[in-house]
Amino acid sequence: MKFEKGYNAKIDEQFSIHIAEETEEDLNAIINLNLRVHQEEVIETFIRRVILEHPLRNKILFLFIKDQKENKLASSICLAPLEWQIDGNKLPICEMEFVGTLEEYRGRGFIKILNELYEKIMHQNGYNLSVIRGIPFYYRSLGYEYVSLLDERISIPVSKIPNKKYDTITLRKATTNDITFIESKYNQFHENFYIYNIFDPECFKFKYLNSQFNSEIRSTYIFETNGVKTNYFSLGLSYDNQNYEIINPNLNNREMITLLQFIKTMGSYHENDIITLSTSEVSPFYRYILSLGGEPASTYGWQIKIPHLQRFFYQIKPIIENRLKNSKFSGLTKILRISDYQSTFILNFKSGILTNVEIKPEYPNPQITDLRIPGAFLFKLLLGDRTIDELNYIIRDAIVSPSSKLLIETLFPKKESLFSSYI
Repeated sequence: MKFEKGYNAKIDEQFSIHIAEETEEDLNAIINLNLRVHQEEVIETFIRRVILEHPLRNKILFLFIKDQKENKLASSICLAPLEWQIDGNKLPICEMEFVGTLEEYRGRGFIKILNELYEKIMHQNGYNLSVIRGIPFYYRSLGYEYVSLLDERISIPVSKIPNKKYDTITLRKATTNDITFIESKYNQFHENFYIYNIFDPECFKFKYLNSQFNSEIRSTYIFETNGVKTNYFSLGLSYDNQNYEIINPNLNNREMITLLQFIKTMGSYHENDIITLSTSEVSPFYRYILSLGGEPASTYGWQIKIPHLQRFFYQIKPIIENRLKNSKFSGLTKILRISDYQSTFILNFKSGILTNVEIKPEYPNPQITDLRIPGAFLFKLLLGDRTIDELNYIIRDAIVSPSSKLLIETLFPKKESLFSSYI
């Protein structure tokens, strides 16, 4: 059975599950559900744009459960494709968005039912990893875990922003003519990270090249020095509309001062005010604000799930083979056993090549298992978010065999990533 727009199936005598069609009826029903659940005015316009205008709209799927007796939607989620790069290799993934259930239907497990269909679509379409920027804790029940940072915030008194003006530097709104320049700057900055979005010009225009900005969409500005383009940044609002969100590549000191002064003017801040910004802590801009006396305010994180680890190990096969090749384990022949305490994944290496990955549903035998990390916490190691020592510090049953520790650290090193979204 193919899961595509128009699919529907009966759950019971009252409820059915669907993949929305491109009809005004389904569009309005999805918008009305999300307006009632999320109570955000901007969501109506944004969902309409996603369904009708997004460059990937043919691949974006809205899943919903309908109450046939009441003739209305009870619960819905969205699957949106993304393409990440991991150590130079393309990684097709998907993002879960617009999750919600009407209050009168909560407690019936509808999101779990929708998630089952979501993961069947993942399997069908070759998405081995799913991400979400969702509410705290809930998505653990679906098997997600926090991996990498999201919505890092930093506060700075306006009085600490340098007053120096650079008359040679100007800012202007970016246009479609700037896309090639932006892509070059984007790639130059992001190639230093382990995992990041592959730049998509059309998707960038949709998300980041808007005349106005809010919590869903961004405006992008170009720095020019003496009339020559030198850099860019994107500006939006945080998900809670509490502060400005800044997305930028490497900026020099003059550009960072100009940007801070721009925010000060835009927000009509006074000298005794405090500005809180949402900007990545791996960016030079964040570190510069720290150097001025800024204070980290709060941090959240992306939530990630890898439903089929066996397939994921095959997907990253070139990456781990290359790591072996460039280490003291070059030419390794070994059977490596990795467990999440529910299944054991048996990786067979022969002369440095991963020849086979087996999976055995079982509680691990500690005498022969090289690595044991409970449940989705394993994702944090596999995706470079934490070392085994860091995991063991907070999760005592994250255990590695001493004889295999260096090999595990070689195969799965801690590396900085910088995720983003086109939805």
